[in-house]
Amino acid sequence: MDAPDAPLAARVAALEAEVASLRSSLDLLFRLLAAAKPLAAVLESHGATEATEHATYRMLDELVGAIRGPQHGHPTFRMFQARLAGIFPDREGDRDFARMVIDTLRVERPAYRELHAYAIERRWLD
Repeated sequence: MDAPDAPLAARVAALEAEVASLRSSLDLLFRLLAAAKPLAAVLESHGATEATEHATYRMLDELVGAIRGPQHGHPTFRMFQARLAGIFPDREGDRDFARMVIDTLRVERPAYRELHAYAIERRWLD
C-alpha cells in the first residue's frame, strides 16, 4: 500500500469498526425493545383484547411461514390488510394502523423483523 493511501485505509478501518460497534448496539437495543413487547402495547392502545392480540400473533406467525415458503404463497399488502381487518374490523382500511403494526415489527422478535424487512422490500408502506 502506498504511503498516501495509508490515511485513507486507517479512516476506512476506523469507520468499519464504528459501524460494527453501532450494529452491536442496535442489536442490543432491538433485544431490549422486543422484551418490552412493543407490538402488544400498540395493539392494546388500539383496543385489542387478549383474544385479538393472540389472533394477531397467530396471523403474523402464519405470514412469516408464508414468506419462508414458495414464492406463489408469499403474502401481499392487500392480504395483510384483509387479515388484520378480520381481527380488527373497526380498523378496516386504516393504513395508519397497518403501518404502525408493520413499523413495530422491526423491534419485535427476530421472526417479525424478517416480516418487517419483507414488507419494506415489497414497499407495503409506500
